[in-house]
Formats: sequence, structure tokens, C-alpha cells
Amino acid sequence: MKRKLLKAGLCLGLLMGLAACGNSDSADSKTVRLFVSGDTSEGSAYSKMAEKYEEEKGIKVEVTDVPYADLETKISKAVQSNDAPDVARVSGVLPDWGDALMDLSDAAEKGNTLDSMTIKDDKGVVRALPTDVTAVGMFINTDLFDAAGVKYPTSEDDVWTWDEFLAAVKTIQEKTDAKYGLVMDPSDHRLRAFTYQFGGQDFFLDESTGKYTTDDDTVKALKKFIELNNDGTIPKTVWTSGEDASSMFKSGMIPAYMSGSWQITDFSKNITGFNWQAVYMPYEKVRATNMGGNFMVGFENSKNKEGGKAFIEWLYTPENYAQLCEYAGYLPAEEGVEIDYADNQAAYDIYNQEIAAAAQPISSKQTADQVEMTMAGYTGLTGEYKNSVVKALNDEITFDEMLEAIEKDYTDGYTKK
Repeated sequence: MKRKLLKAGLCLGLLMGLAACGNSDSADSKTVRLFVSGDTSEGSAYSKMAEKYEEEKGIKVEVTDVPYADLETKISKAVQSNDAPDVARVSGVLPDWGDALMDLSDAAEKGNTLDSMTIKDDKGVVRALPTDVTAVGMFINTDLFDAAGVKYPTSEDDVWTWDEFLAAVKTIQEKTDAKYGLVMDPSDHRLRAFTYQFGGQDFFLDESTGKYTTDDDTVKALKKFIELNNDGTIPKTVWTSGEDASSMFKSGMIPAYMSGSWQITDFSKNITGFNWQAVYMPYEKVRATNMGGNFMVGFENSKNKEGGKAFIEWLYTPENYAQLCEYAGYLPAEEGVEIDYADNQAAYDIYNQEIAAAAQPISSKQTADQVEMTMAGYTGLTGEYKNSVVKALNDEITFDEMLEAIEKDYTDGYTKK
């Protein structure tokens, strides 16, 4: 079944490689070099698109998998030596790539990429296209819910409040062998969705002081998160000791898992011991998610910049982009694209409905803002958000000290170059 997808905001990666060489003097007949970093599923998707491109255009795409931790450094060195890849899929854009970044405005317009996720410089020129959208969401073990006789939302008419959800998983803890009620990935990206659902704006610039601050709803949400870790609803070891949240859910002993859309493909292949389902997330004041993703860039100082730009424009035509999403299981970063997710359609429908229902623009705003700020040369965040929450969970710092550390990291990261 195909459905028209609503606005989303962004995640992507790659792996496989296609060796290539070309002998024509024409730039378009040269090999296109594509740097990526990702998993097998995404890598396979790009390999298939590279094969299709060669079949249609007679031009080979050499896909080079670079370890995630090394990708930005490798690209920076290549840019400095005027040997940049023609195309790269990246998680962010560094300031030292500067003028080497290709103008992708035409591809963005023709592909109708989501404006909230399309990266522009201070002159409004598109420098990076969203490759896909990721969204925070909720998965449940329906076997545990059924065993405890607990109902869960099956339509948007009966979405949980957070109090209702927490009562439901507490009942499951009492009536089954479930040790905990909920597991959440140890990531401030996931935690931001939680603060948004409480009506918070997380951390934001106070124009009157020139520093970052927060609000009462965000404070309430963060206090609630710490409380849930301390009372045994959430396993504290996931955040404080690095225990794997996904593995805990896959064990079949956790009723609910707050993670994201990127898990759907993996779960559909690898969870066989129980029945699972994507469901609507709870809310306190407003329905909200948190969207992220990765980006496609091209470089002017590559060996085949014309070929790289042609490949990007081809990939972002609606027909080809939709096929990429179907291969990789992506939420699309283009508006109005129809995707056939086959057996996983119901799970993706839930995520798209969550995105459409997100009342706060902030659900899609922060990821793009952070990339654009970093591209402009601001220091960027250091990861203090998560680190400070962990310290507070371990009683190493007070709650107020945690807030102060996070606010300072934002202020230093986004007001200083």
C-alpha cells in the first residue's frame, strides 16, 4: 500500500562499494566518487541506486565506506588538498569546507526537499540536502501488554498522556516478569522529544542576556526523567553504564522502548521471539517528536564536480529518491513522495502521523539550526547535555548544576566562534 507522506524533517548512511574507471575526456563520463558511512541496509540501498545510475547513464559511482568517526576528518583533509570526493553523505557540515561546498539550490527546488531540514548558508544558498528524516518514537512489546491485559492506543483518538502510559507499564511490571517499564536510548536527542512533549522548548537563546536558558516545562520534564530512573521505571544502567537499550528491548523483557524510526528495519528482521509494534508516543501538554537526519553534499574542488552534481540531481528526482527510501527504509526528506514500505507500512504510518501531529516547530528545527551554526563557524555543542544528565543520575552534581552546565555548553557553542 502506498501513502502520501507528510512533512518530516531527517537520517542516512552507506556501505557498499562499486569499483569504477572511465576513459572519456568528458567530465560526465568520469567515475563519481561517493563517501558514506552507514550500515549494511543503507549501504545496499546506495549500491542499488549506483547500479541503476550506471545502467541509465553509463557512468559508474564508486561508493567508499568510511568509518563514521573518521569521515569528517577525511573529508577535511581531502578538501584542503583539493582532492575532495565528488559527493558525500555526512551528519554535519564543517566550517573549513567553506567555499568548496557545491550550490545545491536547483536540486533542492526540483526535489522539493523539506525546507526545515535543507541547509543554507548565511546568503541563503543551499549547501546540503537532507538525505532522509529520522524521528523519535515508541515501540512496545505487545505480548507483554496482552499478558497483563493492558490496552494500548490503536488510533490517534486514544493517545496516552504520560500519566496514563506510566500507569500502563507499571501494571505490566506488576503482572508479568518485566523488570522495567520503559527503556530510552541514552541520547539527548531522545530526551529532547520528552521535554517537547511536556511543552518545553528545551534550551534556547535569551535575547535579553545573550545567553542560553530553559523554561519551567523543560525543567519539569527533566526532573520527571530523573525520577523515572530512580524509581525503577527506567533502567538507570542504560544512561549511567552504557547498557544497550536496543538489546534490552529485544530480550522481550521490556514493555516499551523510546527510540526511533531507524529501528524498524532491524526489528522487522531480527525480533522473532515476541510481537512488537510501533505506537503513538505519550504526551504531557502537546504531541511532539524530535527529528534528525543526515545530509548530502558535493564539492567544487573534486575531480569530477560536474558528474557529482549530476548524480545528486538524479538521485533527488522524486522517482529515484522514493526508490532509495524504499530500499533503505527511510522516512523521506522530500514532500509529497509516495513510499511503499511493504510489510512495515503500519509502523512507518505511525511515524508519519506522529510527525504530522507534532504541534511545535521545534520538533524539526533544532537539527538544521545546529548544522547551520556549525557550518557558520560557531563552536558547537560538546555533548555536555547527556554528560550532565548522567552526572545528575549518579548524584555527582545537583539538578541545578546540571542545568547550569547544559546552558553554558549551549552558550559557548552557539554564541562563540
